[in-house]
Amino acid sequence: MFNRRYIREKVVQAYYGFAQGGCESALSCQKNFLTGLDQTAQLYYYQLGFVVTLADYAAEQYRQAKERGIRSQKLLEGLRMMAENAAIEKLRRDSVLKTKTAEYRFDTQALHDLAKSVYESLFLNQGEGSVAGRMQADTSDEDPFLHHREFLRRLYKRKISDHPALRAYCEEHSLYWEADYESACFWAYTTLARMEEENETGIDEGWTVDDEVVTFGKTLLEKTLLHHDTYNRYVAESLENWRQERIGITESVLLCVAVSEMINFPSIPIKVSLNEYIELSKHFCSKDSAAFVNGVLNKVAGKLKEEKVIKKSGRGLIG
Repeated sequence: MFNRRYIREKVVQAYYGFAQGGCESALSCQKNFLTGLDQTAQLYYYQLGFVVTLADYAAEQYRQAKERGIRSQKLLEGLRMMAENAAIEKLRRDSVLKTKTAEYRFDTQALHDLAKSVYESLFLNQGEGSVAGRMQADTSDEDPFLHHREFLRRLYKRKISDHPALRAYCEEHSLYWEADYESACFWAYTTLARMEEENETGIDEGWTVDDEVVTFGKTLLEKTLLHHDTYNRYVAESLENWRQERIGITESVLLCVAVSEMINFPSIPIKVSLNEYIELSKHFCSKDSAAFVNGVLNKVAGKLKEEKVIKKSGRGLIG
């Protein structure tokens, strides 16, 4: 479910809490790291579950519209595509989504209320038809399933995932959901975009603490917490014209975690670690921090290689 770039981001956030005194202990910091992963996975399944709930509500509204004799294609354009969507039906039957929905015990009433709110803004007619109706007309794949999937993909990406009502609910529900909203929506979108009619499921089955990428994150955080005084000293010794106390806390945290990775993971090339934390600095820090982080890490890496503190093997020998 997770990749290493995302895991590095979560490790930086967890260590930041420890460095700020927000965690009582290293043990609670590690627990918060794992809790954050589970909350992000939960939000991923919530997004997919919401799409199904929205389709269920649309199906009921479509049925009522037909019973009232509203059969104008223009009036029902888009609504039928959601109500009778083959990709939605595949999601509805998916065993993984059913299991995860039951496991996380999502509030069905809240889901229904959200679906109603989003439905009204996307499927009720506005001038030249509904928002969803205009999007339905924008898809043209000849394969019926792919046509339905394309409609759903576009509607989710352009309108559903960033809908104010859905986003506000998720951000109010959990600080973790607020922080990782974009990531979870991207994974949900990717799932929708890759659905295949013949595959039994396209939904990620989740994560475990034994997954390689999670083990990487746990080890990286553990080593950083255990040796952070030493790693911060390495950074301090490599600063030119800067006193360590003048470095922002975020830059300091990034540098410490980066040094930890360079030292403790022999198979990861130094260039890979450098590039990853430079990218993270662009996300977490000011626009000028990338050059600073790059310069400091290159100097630390060079010094620790000479002192044989950093020893690379396998792929790590490259760079």
